[in-house]
Amino acid sequence: MRCPYCGNEISYPNARFCPYCGRSLPGDTAGTVVQSAIQITPGGLLDPRRSFYIIHEKYWDMGWGDIYDEYGRIIGKMERKILSLRGEIRLEELDGRVVGKVVRKIIAIRPTYDLLDPQGRLLARMRRKLLAILRPVLWLEDRNGNKLLKAQGDFLGFNFKIYDVAGRLIAEVNKLDAFKDLFLGGTIFDFSDKYALRIYDPRVSRLLLLGFVIAIDNAVHDVRK
Repeated sequence: MRCPYCGNEISYPNARFCPYCGRSLPGDTAGTVVQSAIQITPGGLLDPRRSFYIIHEKYWDMGWGDIYDEYGRIIGKMERKILSLRGEIRLEELDGRVVGKVVRKIIAIRPTYDLLDPQGRLLARMRRKLLAILRPVLWLEDRNGNKLLKAQGDFLGFNFKIYDVAGRLIAEVNKLDAFKDLFLGGTIFDFSDKYALRIYDPRVSRLLLLGFVIAIDNAVHDVRK
């Protein structure tokens, strides 16, 4: 199949978006979240062939950090915008190109985070369920408020399973330093967070899932410190 927008050949069966120009494809049920022409570089951070990421936030939850592949190679960066009231965290390729932004919604009853494209346009919104405390629940909506993904946490929210609207498991998020959180959480020695993201559905946007992990970190783990 060829992308009707950029003309590139797409080799992924049932793809929901073009891996080259980032536009949603005809018949995409979750396409309203990826309408912007986000440049996706083969072999880059958002390559849909990637199925495993390590997200390592450093420096006492300030939002800076590195993103690794399954071999421990750095494939992307998280950069915090200085003096941002909304706590803007930018996802970047290794060459410094911004591929997306996660920002906190200031006026909201529940913890809410917006996923933006590089130009600052809303792609999706992530919210936490208020009454789910011991087993936290977050969901991701498109720009029209339609639910797309649900993240269901285990006890205390150290691990999450991510489901689509049909209830299919598409990814898992595991906190790799949960032991540290249990014994050092809230102290000066608890200065970083590390997550593993395993993706089972190659059709789901990597930008959405990376943004979801950042929202989980901010809404569930950072608020405990």
